[in-house]
Amino acid sequence: MKKIYSVTSLIFLIVLAVSPLKSYFSEWRTIQNNYNRFVEKLPQKIKPIPVGLKQIWIKDFNRIDRCVTCHVGINDNRLSNAPQPFRSHPKIPHDVEKFGCTICHEGQGLATDYEEAHLSTEFWDKPLLPRRYVQSSCAKCHPDENLKFTSSVNLGRELINEYNCVACHDIPGFRKQFVPSLDGIGNKAENREWLINWLKDPFHSQPKSKMPQFHFIDEEIESLVDFLTSFKNFPNNVRFESLPKIYFEKKEDENFIQLGQTRFREARCISCHSVDGKGGHLAVDLGKIASKVNEGWLFNYIKYPQKFQPKVEMPQYGFSNEEIAAITAYIKSEFVDWEIEYDESKKDQPEPNFFEKGLAVFNKYNCAGCHQLSAKGIFENPGPELSSIGSKKLYQIDWGKANQPQDRYVVAGIPHTRYDFIENKIKSPKSFGENTRMPRFNFSETQIQSITSYLLSLNEEELPARYQRKFITTSTDNLHGEIGEIFKKYTCLKCHSINNYGGKIAPDLTRIGSQLQTEWTRKYFKVPYSLRPIVEERMPNLFISNKEIELLLQYFNTTLLDDGLMLPKNLDLKVANVHRGENLFRELYGCQSCHIVSGKGGYVGPPLDNVGNRLKPGWIYKWLLDPQFYNPKTIEPRSNMSNKDAIDITAFLMTLREK
Repeated sequence: MKKIYSVTSLIFLIVLAVSPLKSYFSEWRTIQNNYNRFVEKLPQKIKPIPVGLKQIWIKDFNRIDRCVTCHVGINDNRLSNAPQPFRSHPKIPHDVEKFGCTICHEGQGLATDYEEAHLSTEFWDKPLLPRRYVQSSCAKCHPDENLKFTSSVNLGRELINEYNCVACHDIPGFRKQFVPSLDGIGNKAENREWLINWLKDPFHSQPKSKMPQFHFIDEEIESLVDFLTSFKNFPNNVRFESLPKIYFEKKEDENFIQLGQTRFREARCISCHSVDGKGGHLAVDLGKIASKVNEGWLFNYIKYPQKFQPKVEMPQYGFSNEEIAAITAYIKSEFVDWEIEYDESKKDQPEPNFFEKGLAVFNKYNCAGCHQLSAKGIFENPGPELSSIGSKKLYQIDWGKANQPQDRYVVAGIPHTRYDFIENKIKSPKSFGENTRMPRFNFSETQIQSITSYLLSLNEEELPARYQRKFITTSTDNLHGEIGEIFKKYTCLKCHSINNYGGKIAPDLTRIGSQLQTEWTRKYFKVPYSLRPIVEERMPNLFISNKEIELLLQYFNTTLLDDGLMLPKNLDLKVANVHRGENLFRELYGCQSCHIVSGKGGYVGPPLDNVGNRLKPGWIYKWLLDPQFYNPKTIEPRSNMSNKDAIDITAFLMTLREK
């Protein structure tokens, strides 16, 4: 017993001796000693730190971060050029002492060893985020906000919405986007060869197509095409209106086709559509549309877009039947896929069981997630929900055929991290197995990283409510009756918004009645034009009737108003100094560096020639005082000009009128 006691005591003493010795030679202690030696050599006087463990306790987040044990210069701006880990943190909107480090950077906050703190370990699968994905943490508290320093997350959110990812995945905060219904596709498609080529590779026909590539096998494509083309009828007994007689008489007449081309250009169809990649990006490319749809569909769709696609955002133009027929003739003669080969032998020879086979393919790949098709047996077959993909455990991730690790944390060449999984799943779904149903999108590297950034922000971590910044949109409830029908007919809220509800492409209309002069707006509706030639998206010429224009003007001038945009009573344009205002505009504030006046100036802002006919003085005055109040994203600087300067510049601008 004495011997056992002696040996045990000796072992205990050795352990007691090793423990402080291990602490003395620890990595973090070496770093702090090196830091003290480093600051002693600097020309500016920086006080050395006492050597010891340091930490930040963030009670609200239930976190303890010891990152500052090594990153000791994090709050000292004098160390902005120092080597890591001594370098100060770049300027951010938050105080490190209040928010800590791991809330943004991930990593294991309690660890003081480099690998434990930064990398994935056996019991910790939240490694430090690469710099390209740090923005994902901002969206934890700002899920709906487009912050100016989170461009990657902002783009990711836009892409997820634009490419309709919620058609297959449950993602909070998103709703399904419009995708054309397939009802009546058999009465719409021009030929089966186009459908076959489209299903094989959408990007060959349209490189910027939002339709992904599903990697169908040939047998699946044949069955799916036969299945789809069997649907000849539209819902609610909607039928094609017969093509006017003039179409058949003149569809090959050059003057008739020229009329169609003229109307096509006047309507500025390329503001939304591209033609062989050139033009707008809001709607499908029309370069090969004549080989896709037949003339009956084209005529009826141009005339009544929402009759055949109820949720489509294409406006209804005020063309006559003859003009629509001419446009149809122009499109059918011009926008043809000359490379397509027709196989008439396949036209009416579907397999006996084509419907069952096609239905199985349709359901397997969740075509109903995007497309409406009224038929029995169709159901949605979605993929996994992504509402908490950013905190999914690594052992819960399906690595598919790549389930044999090359080393402890690398699987088939893909590092075993959450962000690498998401990034590679988007880039090459088939790398996880040939049976993977997820299609391939034609995303660039930047787009893939942006989508990954946003998805990483979706996690189960519960943050205190006071840290959550929800951006609430207010839908307008004033669009009833005739005004509601006009807004619906011309899909105004696709591009414009009212009270944060609607599109963000064109100017917000919430205060339009207090902003634009009535006569200018009336003329603009009749012949729209771009105020900024360098802007790609332009207001199309919708050929709105005079009655509809007057109803819109009345609505603008009675409802879409802002009483705060009235000129103060003590400010009178009549007594303002116009000459002084011109000097302020040209000299002191240098407004012409961005705006054109009399053919001279910059192209950053809209030209201001004839602005006295276009804008109301109250809007100009208030805008000059605080541009960001009315448009937080405007790049026009807030110059902090005085009321006197603002009224004199307003007076000068109001003299810029069309003579």
